[in-house]
Parts: sequence; C-alpha cells; structure tokens
Amino acid sequence: MGSSNIDYRPGFERPSPGCRHQRGVSLIELMVSLALSMIVLLGVIDLFIAYQQQYRLQTQLAQMQESGRFVTDVLTRELRKAGYAGWEKAQTFPATSRFAHGAIVAGDDSTLNVRYYGSRDVPVQNCLGGRLESADITRTTMSLNASQGLNCAVNGASSQPLDANVEAMTLRYFIEGRWRRAADVGDWASVKGVSIELLVASRQDGLVDTASSYVVDGETVTASDHRLYRVYAMSVALRNVLSPPLVPAQDESSS
Repeated sequence: MGSSNIDYRPGFERPSPGCRHQRGVSLIELMVSLALSMIVLLGVIDLFIAYQQQYRLQTQLAQMQESGRFVTDVLTRELRKAGYAGWEKAQTFPATSRFAHGAIVAGDDSTLNVRYYGSRDVPVQNCLGGRLESADITRTTMSLNASQGLNCAVNGASSQPLDANVEAMTLRYFIEGRWRRAADVGDWASVKGVSIELLVASRQDGLVDTASSYVVDGETVTASDHRLYRVYAMSVALRNVLSPPLVPAQDESSS
C-alpha cells in the first residue's frame, strides 16, 4: 500500500470529503455592505416621510372640504328660513335692538342675524339642529369666535361652536339692484339676498412649502404661515322678503 499524507494520529480529525475551510468577510466587503444598507434605509425613510406628508395633506384637504360644505349648508338653510311665518303671522316682524321693523336679516360685514317663526305643525330647526316647538319668533346669530371658528347663537343664548376651520366670513347684502356692505344698507327690510365668502384653513401648519395666496373680498392675500386655505362663496336669495314698511323718509334714512 502506498503512503498517505493524512495524519491519523490521535486527536487529529479526519476532514470530511468535500468539506472546505470557511473564511470571514473582509473589511472592504463589510464596509460596502453597510453602505448599501444605509442607502436602502435612507430611501425607505424618505419614502415614509413623503407618504406621511401626503397623508397629512389629503386628510387636511378632506377636513377643509367637509367644513366648507357643512358651514355653507347651515348658512344656506338659515337664510332660506329667514322671514318664514304662518299666514296668520304675515308682516308681523317688529323692530328690536338688532332688527328694523319688517327686516328678516341684519348684521354687519362679518356677523349675520336671521329671524323667522317656528311652527307647531311643520318641522323647523334652528342653526344648532334643535326643533322649534313654539310658533314664536326665533333669532339666530352667526359669527366668528376668538379662535376664528364659526359660532351660532339662538335667541340671545350663549354661542355654540359649529366649526373650527373658518378663518373669516365676509357678508354683502343685495338691495336696490346691487350688492352693498352693511354700512350702505339703508332699509334692511328691503334686502333681497345675502352673499357670503368663507375663508377655510387647515388646522395643521407646514403642509405646503410656499405660503398660499387666495382672493377674498376682492383682494389677493398671501398667508403668513404654511397652512392650506380655501375660499367658499355663495349667494342666497331670501324667499320670504316682506314688503318695505311704510315709514317716513326721514326714519328710513336714519335706520
């Protein structure tokens, strides 16, 4: 038998057939692997941040659209009820501290007052959704609160918040064939329509890289922050306009 190079001395393990000696990775291979892993990780992080930003943007847009739809719906319903009265109540809107005789709307350029009768027979709701069980006159006031949200007050009670995304509300009144500011309305009983512009803003800041610009009340405004802004405009004709009260021209000019 020929001699063999394999050592069969005690304590020496015979190598298995086909077994290869394993080696560790080199430092250069380790550094390349770490660099590739970091590139992949940074890509995943950038993708996650972009997805989160897009999610915030879409969520805020949806909230703004819902706010605009809800507030315009409430205001439209209130104005369509303005002057509502049963046949036996016709032409019985007396003068008060906020309303001229016969007037069914009043206010200024950012506050709207509306009045109408309730009904025991027909379901009539106020701006807060409460049903009017009494046939007495109901007065509602729509105005902005200190936090730039829209409030509703019924019959002089404490205001209740309706929406927190409304930044501004601009009102114009249609009388004598054209739209006027509140200071130019001489006879409130002759107002035949109300135009409303609502500026709705997102609650979160930092949604856009460049400050938004919008047109409200005929002026272009650039925001001082990086929130989203949308303007909702509507004009509502008053369905229940009463005939102007027969008062002396002197009182009419001073009302």
